[in-house]
Amino acid sequence: MFDVSRLFGKGDKNTLLMKNGLNFSYSGPYTVVEEEVVLDQWHVNTFCTAEYTISVDYDTNNKEIIRCLMVASPENSSLTIYGRSNLGNDLVKLTSAVTNSYVQLKIDPAN
Repeated sequence: MFDVSRLFGKGDKNTLLMKNGLNFSYSGPYTVVEEEVVLDQWHVNTFCTAEYTISVDYDTNNKEIIRCLMVASPENSSLTIYGRSNLGNDLVKLTSAVTNSYVQLKIDPAN
């Protein structure tokens, strides 16, 4: 029998803890990027930081991957893109905002 406890543990606040060497491969969910689409939202008392990998696929010749970090307090948020690779054009623009202690990661088309 396969023992999943070798790979996963219980993280803080009932999150999933991935043990060393574990990676995910996934497909979807997909979101159509329009003006100010909220990709994620969380209360700053639940988490104060997050890391994202965002994959953008417009067509055969327009693809992009972005790695970013977000940190938030009840009044402020900061978003840092530390990795970005595409086939020649930035496809999206990312922003963060805090409203009533909820931080949001927003995405817009680049053009």
